[in-house]
Amino acid sequence: MSTYRQHLAILLVAAACFHSAAAQNSSVLDTAQLPYYASLQSTPFGNFPKQAQESLRHLEVSGYYRFVTNYRHLDIAYPHLAETPNNIFVGDDSQIPQLSLNINGSVSKHTSFGTDLYMWTPMTGQGEIENVKGLNLGVSLYGSYSSDIGEFRVRTGGINWYSLTPFTFQTNKGYDRYSIFERNPWDPNTLLLDSRYSTFYHAGGISQDERWGQQAFQGIILEGEKLPGDFSGVIMYGKTQLNGGLSPVPNNSFGGKIKKTFNDDYISFNTFNNTSFYDSTEQERVGFNVATIEFKTRTGSILWKGETGFGRTFDQNNYNDWGGLLSIKAATVIGNRIPAELHFFRLSPNAVNNSAAFINSSLNQTNYDLYSPGTQPVLPAVASAMVNVGQLVNNRTGAELNTQIDIGPVKTSIGYHVSAEINSLSSSLTYSHPVNSLVLAHFWRWGFPTNVGPYQNLSKIYRSVYETVQITGVDTNLMLPTQPKCFNSFEVNMKYHTELLGHTFYVFYLGQYSSAQFFLSPFTVLTEKALMRTYYHQLEAYYSLSNNVVWCNYAGVERIIGNYDTEVDEITRRPKNQTGWSLATGFDIRMSRNAGLYLRQRWMNYKDTSFQNDRYKGYESTVEIKIFF
Repeated sequence: MSTYRQHLAILLVAAACFHSAAAQNSSVLDTAQLPYYASLQSTPFGNFPKQAQESLRHLEVSGYYRFVTNYRHLDIAYPHLAETPNNIFVGDDSQIPQLSLNINGSVSKHTSFGTDLYMWTPMTGQGEIENVKGLNLGVSLYGSYSSDIGEFRVRTGGINWYSLTPFTFQTNKGYDRYSIFERNPWDPNTLLLDSRYSTFYHAGGISQDERWGQQAFQGIILEGEKLPGDFSGVIMYGKTQLNGGLSPVPNNSFGGKIKKTFNDDYISFNTFNNTSFYDSTEQERVGFNVATIEFKTRTGSILWKGETGFGRTFDQNNYNDWGGLLSIKAATVIGNRIPAELHFFRLSPNAVNNSAAFINSSLNQTNYDLYSPGTQPVLPAVASAMVNVGQLVNNRTGAELNTQIDIGPVKTSIGYHVSAEINSLSSSLTYSHPVNSLVLAHFWRWGFPTNVGPYQNLSKIYRSVYETVQITGVDTNLMLPTQPKCFNSFEVNMKYHTELLGHTFYVFYLGQYSSAQFFLSPFTVLTEKALMRTYYHQLEAYYSLSNNVVWCNYAGVERIIGNYDTEVDEITRRPKNQTGWSLATGFDIRMSRNAGLYLRQRWMNYKDTSFQNDRYKGYESTVEIKIFF
């Protein structure tokens, strides 16, 4: 050991002497030695300690804190709430966390990453075990690379929100005709408090988060742009929320597109496919295939956009027939003042894709792991749905017309829909309750149950509820209607803006008038010949009291009427005859640049005069504080 220490001491002394001599004689060093000496100074050894390389070029943390609480009192309640007419709830049962942190960073100019961390206290009474902290969307890695032949990007890991085309991988965007009185969990605080309402008036819609119109995808996505010949493309492989989610069963989805651009026009070939298994043995295989062509072009003053293709389902090695998909839109401006869009569509019942923008109303689909708790192995068809203008449904063909007419300060958006089923495949109809949709969804906290309510005919979806009614005039052998059903809908959204006592004032009206019947009609059927008639009226007013306070008001009425070809109550022997109304008021209050306080008070009353248990009456109060950072 002593010898080792002696040798080490000699080396250290020699190194010190060498360094001292070099420093003293640096002025007389030979010029040929200068490059070597300069490189020696930058070399990480000896007296020149190793320098740590930068591991991150950029790191950013942002997010929000959202406190929301509801107090509900019911004078008349559904049976499952009769014992608890008073309810206070802290948190958001739409599965939105109270604190969300968005973390983004980059390790080079070509590679970055991102994730969402959340903290959540559902307050269900289970104690500390419900204080949730964890990853929201998981960790995603993004990379990019530029070369002479194009620009390439990769997304992998975590959950990425993405869209291809409406028939392959996308969600419905609609035509921006909806109520904005109730705030969405993702709504931002704005620099100008009333810009939420001014944007809706001027632009026809409000700002949405990145999920708007996109589907959740977990896996790998490769993108290429500016390729030779003005081509671009996408390849994706992984899982969707309805085709595997986080289940360990080896379900998979894959798809992509190849796109050719011609100045402002384009054409693309697109596909999306899924294979799902009941369990990890991979013995029971089901899925679907979709392949389409999407295009956009202009001829004169008409802009053409559309998508056409085919889809099919399979079970084990039995492949069903291909079914056609067609959607063509022609948009123009009439008289240089009135924008109009004509839409023709036809979607075969054989074409099924639960990751597309259209609703499946024809075939039941296997979901994911049969044995995973809390999962539903089969995605049932939603029967014959009465939907908003713009929402597509398979097993249906029809046409739509959308336009906007502006007269002075009044902006009017109009939508017209007429369609018919291709085949008679369902003895049910479904429809929504938009006037009290959010309050009604609060009747069932956590999860999205089906076949609930006093008559087991309500199903909860995200922040809304739809109802199912049975048709009694059916073939006794097939238990199906003898002929396909037809649908009509008319929507009008009127928006008015003025100054009242020196302050901004907005008034919005949304009306929806729909019917379903066994015959084709050019307009909504308003008589007993219709199987179902739904009429919705929603009126909103927003008054800017100051730069920091907006007074918000709402009034809504809905009428839903069935005829005697639909189910009747066993006691009254009458079909559906529903009336619901709602009055609400509240305030948007700006507390600081990034913090807002939002108050809502809603009174509601709903009654079906034919089905005596289908009624509720009461009020709900909501307080929301949202802080962005």
